[in-house]
Amino acid sequence: MIIHKSKITLYHKYATAIILVGILPSLIAVSVILNSIVLKYQKATLYRYTQAANYVTADVTSLIDSYNTISKLPYYYNFSTDEKAANNSYSFDSFRKVIYGEIYEEANMEIERKRDMDSFLNYIASIDSDIIATHFLFDDNGETIGFHYTNHSPYLDSEPLFLKYMNYSEWDRQSTSLIIIPTHQSDYFANCKYDTITLARNYFDLRGPVGNESYVGTLFIDIKLSSIEKLFRQARLDESEQCYLLDKNGYCLYSNVEEVIGKEYSDLLIEEQKNNSNLFPIVSEKDDFGISVYIFMDNEIVYGNIHDIYRMIMVLLIGMAAIVLCGSVLASKRITKPIYDIMSQMEQIETGNFDIKLEVGGNDEIGILSQRFNQMSQALKQYINQSYLAKIKMNEAELTALKSQIYPHFLYNTLEIIRMTSLEEGDEKVGKMIEALSEQIHYLIGPMQDVVPLNKEIDIVQKYIYLLNCRYAGKIQLLENCRKREDVMVPKLILQPVVENAYVHGLKPKNGSGTIMIETVKKEENLEITVMDNGVGMTEEELEKIYMLLNSDEPGVKNEYNWQSIGIKNVNDRIRHLYGEDYGLEITSTSGVGTSVKIMIPLKLRNSGEECYGEIDFG
Repeated sequence: MIIHKSKITLYHKYATAIILVGILPSLIAVSVILNSIVLKYQKATLYRYTQAANYVTADVTSLIDSYNTISKLPYYYNFSTDEKAANNSYSFDSFRKVIYGEIYEEANMEIERKRDMDSFLNYIASIDSDIIATHFLFDDNGETIGFHYTNHSPYLDSEPLFLKYMNYSEWDRQSTSLIIIPTHQSDYFANCKYDTITLARNYFDLRGPVGNESYVGTLFIDIKLSSIEKLFRQARLDESEQCYLLDKNGYCLYSNVEEVIGKEYSDLLIEEQKNNSNLFPIVSEKDDFGISVYIFMDNEIVYGNIHDIYRMIMVLLIGMAAIVLCGSVLASKRITKPIYDIMSQMEQIETGNFDIKLEVGGNDEIGILSQRFNQMSQALKQYINQSYLAKIKMNEAELTALKSQIYPHFLYNTLEIIRMTSLEEGDEKVGKMIEALSEQIHYLIGPMQDVVPLNKEIDIVQKYIYLLNCRYAGKIQLLENCRKREDVMVPKLILQPVVENAYVHGLKPKNGSGTIMIETVKKEENLEITVMDNGVGMTEEELEKIYMLLNSDEPGVKNEYNWQSIGIKNVNDRIRHLYGEDYGLEITSTSGVGTSVKIMIPLKLRNSGEECYGEIDFG
């Protein structure tokens, strides 16, 4: 073999190729990819925090709206007792009559009015566990009269303190909307110090002209601040983020910065943003109550990790590029000379001489290449020799497989002998049970073709139910509505595991009898088989676990003793393997009502591998 030396040596080609094809494009590509990753991470983070702020706002709005509904109860609450109902007709105006004492005798008015108002405030406080206290204030001849109730304290310690927190001296008595009083403490009750948000609604005399109703009084509802705090915890924000819940006047209703709670803080937020460039504000839109959520992200913490990773990868990439470049220069010098010697020896391999061995000149790449080549030739030689042994072992494996088929047939034949013996002894029930079991075993060990007629599947299910009813005295009823079942072909063993699952997890835990219904429906070119039971059903969590199992690689659910739910997992996997991801099981369930399992497969006819498009009439 003649080897021509080039003017441009392999050394120059190799070094130039490493630089132009390997290092520079890698540096450029990685830089572009990393920048794209950083931008997408920043965009995703901003979106996540914006969504968190909006979600918290929506949750707070929903919470306050529920209390807004409660605050309207004075218009609907019925104070009447049987004795009062005989003398008074109560309507939307009954609350006003109680306030003004119009339904009481003058001698007992104060006692009876306090009793009814305490009952009303007690009722309001008992609606929700987060309600600390309830109050109702009204003016009577220039004097403020108040009713107060709480089950957290034995008595009201300071009504003036309560009036101060409510700013009742400047109270807007014309407002028809829900009023939110900034966060304060409930220390106007003795030994009762909760951080509290108070919601208030004015009550009007609706007998006047529309739009000109006269003010009667105001209902106040004290809510634990912890109910708001729970909503922020559910958002799972990082401890480094500063969170603020502001009302329409800029007062801070809640914050993880405790010292600002209850204070007017909107101006301070803007000032803090200007003074700290590391804080990035996320602000939700104001809701119907004028409430908004502020979240300040700390850029150094939120984006610090991704920036550190970016810098680390760039440093590593540049370092690796320098190492590769230096290594290529050294390696090219060592490769150039030995490679010609290797090429001259390759002709022997091309002639089929696998006994040739290349001389190993060192432990570098060329030396390793020579060693691996020698190993390859020896491995190829051994493979040729071993192929004969592999064929012999395969024959032995086939013989073992044939032997293993003897044992199920032996069991089937033994059951048949027991059945005939029971019939000869006059025990027909045991004979029928053994016959049903034998047919199921015969069906299981029979030919494993992919599809069988639907009537065979239903027949196996009927025998399974028969055996169960022999044990449980007719507890289970099997109904089926399957048209043309002898003409429809389905995968083997897709019904019995589903029916067994319906019995074990649906009907068996249920007291009394139960029903399993099998129904087929044609859906365009597909066949939908539904297995329904009226058992105990499943909760949403249990149903979610079943779907997680169906989409996982696990064979079933592993408990302390055994694997469970293997049957439905196997059925779903086999259907998807045969027909694709568009087919399989769909499970719906209602706790205490029952479970429905829909099996979706392509519709196929007997003696035909082609899909049907309307040849069978399913009614």
